[in-house]
Amino acid sequence: MSKRKLAILAIDDTIAQFFQRELYLVFKQSLEIKYYTLTSTPLPNIYEADLIIYTDPSILIDFMPYIQVNCPVIMMKRTLSKEAMGQLHEIPDGSRCLVANINSFMANETLATIYQLGFKYLRLYPYYEGKSYHQNLFDYIITPEDYDYLKTLDYPRVIIGNRIFDINTILDILSVLDMSSDESENIIMHYSSKIPQMWKGVTYALQNKRILSSQWKILLNELSIGVIVVDDKNRISLVNKPILDIFGNDFSVYDNQPLENLLDLDRVFEPLLQDDIQDELFYFSHHKLILSIKKVVFNRIYYGKIILLRTYEDVLQVQQKIHQKLIGKGYYSKHTFQDIIGHDPSILDCIDLSKKVAHSQSAILITGDSGTGKELLAGAIHNYSKRSSYPYVAINCATIPHQLLESELFGYEEGAFTGAKKGGKIGLFESAHEGTLFLDEISEIPLQLQARLLRALQEKEIMKVGGDKLIRVDTRIIAATNKDLLEMVGQGLFRKDLYFRLNTFQIDLPPLKERKKDIELLIQHFLKFYPGTQKCTALFMHFAMNYSWPGNVRELQNVLEYMTTVSNKPLSLDHLPNYMKAKSHLLFQINQPSIMSYHIFILYLVWLANQKNRPAGRRTLQEQFSKKYYPISEIEMRQNIDLLIEKGLLQIKGGPKGCVVLPKGLQILEDLHFQIT
Repeated sequence: MSKRKLAILAIDDTIAQFFQRELYLVFKQSLEIKYYTLTSTPLPNIYEADLIIYTDPSILIDFMPYIQVNCPVIMMKRTLSKEAMGQLHEIPDGSRCLVANINSFMANETLATIYQLGFKYLRLYPYYEGKSYHQNLFDYIITPEDYDYLKTLDYPRVIIGNRIFDINTILDILSVLDMSSDESENIIMHYSSKIPQMWKGVTYALQNKRILSSQWKILLNELSIGVIVVDDKNRISLVNKPILDIFGNDFSVYDNQPLENLLDLDRVFEPLLQDDIQDELFYFSHHKLILSIKKVVFNRIYYGKIILLRTYEDVLQVQQKIHQKLIGKGYYSKHTFQDIIGHDPSILDCIDLSKKVAHSQSAILITGDSGTGKELLAGAIHNYSKRSSYPYVAINCATIPHQLLESELFGYEEGAFTGAKKGGKIGLFESAHEGTLFLDEISEIPLQLQARLLRALQEKEIMKVGGDKLIRVDTRIIAATNKDLLEMVGQGLFRKDLYFRLNTFQIDLPPLKERKKDIELLIQHFLKFYPGTQKCTALFMHFAMNYSWPGNVRELQNVLEYMTTVSNKPLSLDHLPNYMKAKSHLLFQINQPSIMSYHIFILYLVWLANQKNRPAGRRTLQEQFSKKYYPISEIEMRQNIDLLIEKGLLQIKGGPKGCVVLPKGLQILEDLHFQIT
């Protein structure tokens, strides 16, 4: 018998090799284990695997286009080793501990593991490269290893090593790879000795013939899924509350009776007598249910079976949650027109037009550069319309691979393609029925799919991938793009008929550089959401009004978040991101005759030198200016100093002192560089 193949997806070789060694220790020679990491360039295709496990959802997303095999994919769950637990027990109660790891996800996951293992008396704070805290009063750093970015922190280290596999991950691997009962039992018994004492009951649980004791009934009643537990004698041993909600309280009289007695109640229960069913439709009275039955066999001993019943509506809700995670959007929008900040006539005209067309049932096309707020406007239109109480489904057409986009939009039937889920899947058009479907970056839809989209818009009918039946949908389309669709039509990249179908109402969002009146208003609005300073220097406001903001409102928000994070002082040009510290960006006119921004920079550098009683000669100023702002020659510095002297803002003193700021120059600094708005 050939070895089963297991693939590990990890962030780098070190972590991947650790997990590979751990799995070989657990499974001996039963598996062939390969690993794939994000450090490979380009990322490799995965052609052979019986099971793929990954450490972090972001890693799986990066690898998804390269997985060329149809096999189960599970996320590994991890816990601490007994040795790591012993080290943590040595930390005094109430200690403030940074829990460090390579990124925010891993740091938060490690912190949660420590907390769940009972160390609730420690004060835990996630930490990773780039993370900072205002207070620096910590007692320990808990970390898998002493990372380079921790070397600036002078706190005692508690090195816990890499986390090991949780027993649930081992059980998942055994189940998916269908390993023999004897082999599985030996692996579990051996591995349970490595993990914390909270798993000491596994041995008993594996050997205990009664799978669900009476204490479990309290827990099972909290589930939304209906559960019927049948013992090895085919008698009903447990029924939870959702089952009684579905079948009625009289169903409880069958407790401890043979399962076949249900046929006396109704022949509809005949499918429950089967031993293995996975997600089949089951009708009872007015209920539309999904039925699953699973035999429980351990070490070749039959313990009974578990019958699970879910309402069809619950299944739809689960699918919506899955869509939300896959696409990064929800089935509602929190945005309203009140969230659009601005008094400029151009944005007010957009809002006014949007309100007028919101009540129409026709398609809307929103155009505008990246970062202008197209998705915000789409959500506001939906919430202002008569469809506001129905789903708002958003999808970015550029983020979904072309081969998957069709099935995402229209859904698919069971068996439509390799890897299709049993029972099929509803698409976003159906999910948005009676509501709004927002298609962001509509220009990225491939031509062959544009024809299907056009038919859905014209006929209000769709057909699932692999299906043969038309489905009526009442879905209002709002599309958005940052490209010239009419130009793409001329180039043969976008269907002309689809363009005019989408372009019933066109709303053009203005770029931020055309909304200069709103920049100060937007700055004050965004600063409310960031801790620390909520003030700016007048010079920064001059810069903001003169900068072109190619990334529009999104860039402005990102810049403010950066500046308030790196400094808690009033915002000044010193705190700008490096990409903005270029001559083309920092060169702008000041509201003073013949005074430019670089003149203020020179005055400021001279003032700093005067305050510290340091030399402020031409060469020194040229070096400081080039380092702090942008490169400037010594000749340019001399010319600018001469101009500032001519205007009575600077004076050259004899000896090493060099330049001195005069009262008139100091007043300009007070007005621009020091004045807080």
